Amino acid sequence: MGRSPCCEKAHTNRGAWSKEEDQKLISYIKTHGEGCWRSLPEAAGLLRCGKSCRLRWINYLRPDLKRGNFTVEEDELIIKLHDLLGNKWSVIAARLPGRTDNEIKNYWNTHIKRKLLGRGIDPHNHGPINHVTTLETHRAVVIQTMSKGAADDEDAAATEKGDRERDSALELDLNLSIGLPR
Repeated sequence: MGRSPCCEKAHTNRGAWSKEEDQKLISYIKTHGEGCWRSLPEAAGLLRCGKSCRLRWINYLRPDLKRGNFTVEEDELIIKLHDLLGNKWSVIAARLPGRTDNEIKNYWNTHIKRKLLGRGIDPHNHGPINHVTTLETHRAVVIQTMSKGAADDEDAAATEKGDRERDSALELDLNLSIGLPR
């Protein structure tokens, strides 16, 4: 049917790793290599599940991990690769030695998306943010909808005035969301 759970929840530590646990994991992997993560905790003398050991090693303890801030070159490479590959973080991480997929994903969501929006670039399709086209589309839909329901010229005039007021509010909202002045 399905795969059995990786650990017996009652007999494992959960939460933060201690320095002693980190040292046990590092020394075991230096001696024996990564191997089978399911059997590693018991062999290394850890009260952790294999998944926890694997994630700790890959994301924090590997000696080839790069620490510290991302460089401008790394930022630009992430942007280019995201444009080509989308949210395939592990594929992107493979082209940035020393960076993990999770680290890159978190960096994208907290820093790079904002940077692109500030440049007027849509972080989803990497094209320019065109708020004018959005306003024109919205205006056309509103006018079509309102003109179908207008019974006479007075209603149409009131509708057009309401459209202009709504469009002004929408334009202000869009300008504020992309960082343009009022």
